[in-house]
Amino acid sequence: MPKYASMILKQLHTAYAFILLLISFFVMFPFLVLFGLKLNWHKYAYRLTHLWARVYFPLALFKVEIDRKEKLPEGPYIYCANHFSYLDVPMMPFVSNNGCFVGKSSIQNIPMFGYFFKTLHISVDRKSIRDRAKALKQNRESILNGKSLFIFPEGGIKSVTPPQQVHYKDGAFTTAIDMQVPLVPVTIAWNWIALPDDGKFVIRKRHLKIIIHKPIYTRDMTNKDVGNLKSLVFNTIQEELIAQN
Repeated sequence: MPKYASMILKQLHTAYAFILLLISFFVMFPFLVLFGLKLNWHKYAYRLTHLWARVYFPLALFKVEIDRKEKLPEGPYIYCANHFSYLDVPMMPFVSNNGCFVGKSSIQNIPMFGYFFKTLHISVDRKSIRDRAKALKQNRESILNGKSLFIFPEGGIKSVTPPQQVHYKDGAFTTAIDMQVPLVPVTIAWNWIALPDDGKFVIRKRHLKIIIHKPIYTRDMTNKDVGNLKSLVFNTIQEELIAQN
């Protein structure tokens, strides 16, 4: 296929996937608002987004491969994933149907999306010590309410040399140890190729893959173990990224 024809097809696919994303979000939005009204209804919002991911990606012409290294018993868990692409967030609901995102506070400024994120998920301004402390408290409360957490410990799309990750923040690991909950590394293998953060916003690959690693149990760990736990998760994901790429 000529290069220009291939590029046109990629642009058409990108436009189609984006339009489908907008339409499906507008359809879901009233239900997300409704389920956000009461804490014990949040689980229905998370199940809805899990179902949405399972429907949206095939309709958007993506093939998504899920590799679970171990069947996990009932949670909650803290899922930590690498973050190189805007596709990472909509793919995370594949991992669990009861996951609450912990994301940067600027998300709240996005019309409509910001409203439901603020209601159902946890936002944090990592430049503010006070806001980070508040987010850690919300992390703990969410886990006590039976929610799992989705966290990108790099703190956003930071790497300029994917698939090499950047240094992790401490929040996920501090919470996992404080709450004595298992931490599950998640490798998102090819999203950085499919939709790179290069400013062009063109989908280049339709086969996507998530690897959900075995849980790391934090029983008997203390805050002295944060560094070792962080290194273990980083290396688990980085080694898988190298193997997959």
